[in-house]
Amino acid sequence: MSPQSKSRKKKQGKAPGRRPQQQSPYAPLLESAAALRSESWLLAESWASELFGTLWLGAWRFEDWSDAFASEYGRMIEALGGIERPEALTALRALAGVGNGDLRALVTGVANELAARGVAEPDWYTAGAVPVFRDAFLVTNLLGDVEVIAFTQDRAGVAETMMFMRQPVLGATSIELFSTPDEGTSALLEDMISSTPQAFRNVITPLTAEQVFDRLWPDVDQFWTDGPDEEAEEGLLGDEEALHPVQLMALAEARVSLLVPDDYEIPAISPKRTDEVVEAFLASQHGIADVEAARAFARVVASAAVEQNRDPVAYGPASLTAVLIMNLAARLHISDEDLALLPEIARAWAHFTVEARDLPRAEALEEWDEELPTVLAEFSEAYADPELAAERDGQFRE
Repeated sequence: MSPQSKSRKKKQGKAPGRRPQQQSPYAPLLESAAALRSESWLLAESWASELFGTLWLGAWRFEDWSDAFASEYGRMIEALGGIERPEALTALRALAGVGNGDLRALVTGVANELAARGVAEPDWYTAGAVPVFRDAFLVTNLLGDVEVIAFTQDRAGVAETMMFMRQPVLGATSIELFSTPDEGTSALLEDMISSTPQAFRNVITPLTAEQVFDRLWPDVDQFWTDGPDEEAEEGLLGDEEALHPVQLMALAEARVSLLVPDDYEIPAISPKRTDEVVEAFLASQHGIADVEAARAFARVVASAAVEQNRDPVAYGPASLTAVLIMNLAARLHISDEDLALLPEIARAWAHFTVEARDLPRAEALEEWDEELPTVLAEFSEAYADPELAAERDGQFRE
């Protein structure tokens, strides 16, 4: 038998291997969303807000960060809309409650299309339910430099409270979200006052929906415009002690925007208020021999407040420090003689604001006198900063 006539055996090679299944880049997101299906709307939107903040932080490093964020967010929403699984719809329903109105409408549309294909809704979802304002309250510290605003909205029979801690000029410093207690919204503020003795006045002031919007919407806008600070990334690491606004700002934007109609405009303080307050300060017993120096100082701080849409007498140590740095140290050249007068003028201004706001006089004056050395020290440090010195293009005295 010739070799050619022998039957040939196939070589024993390796069986064709299966291609490894490529995991979706959204698999961790879907796994996380799956755990939210039987939770609450409140928890789901909190989750969505943190996801939003994470994507925003990631986009900020790009020069065209707004386009980078929109592109990444759009890809995520499109991908979720193509996954016919309940956890994908859960993620979309949660994301439909955060960010601006255009984004919420976009996500809602994608979610509705997915639901129309028979995908099961999360347990907490009720079609058409929108948070409706119920009540709101304000608490401040003695000099009004720290404000805590708690506002409650009802949705699908559930009351939810958002609590902002903010500082005039500086904006929001923390945001928290609560399932409203049976005792009501103010119970949250009562607990806060009692747990931090002497930090806040024991005065709880009701606010309208418009008054909440007037205070909080500029903070939302300022946050997205200014960009993340050094603590923003740390605030997304899951540490319960880190209540950075980046965690809930996207949800806050949605909730605050629902407080007023789309055509609502925040009332503007008249520029005339600057002149009124400057003249009232000069007419007070300020005790400054150099009236023109007192006038120059009062005009700077009063006009700065009006530009920020704040009443010029609504100053405390933190807001005064911020304005002295941003509007004096960074903008105006001040003579040595006027620098020497500033401590006396600043003290007179601080005492004037106490009288103008009808605060508890003895307590408020004592607190100002305790805080002013720190205020002036921070201003002096800023004024000596070479970088700020290079930015100055004006004069303290006109």
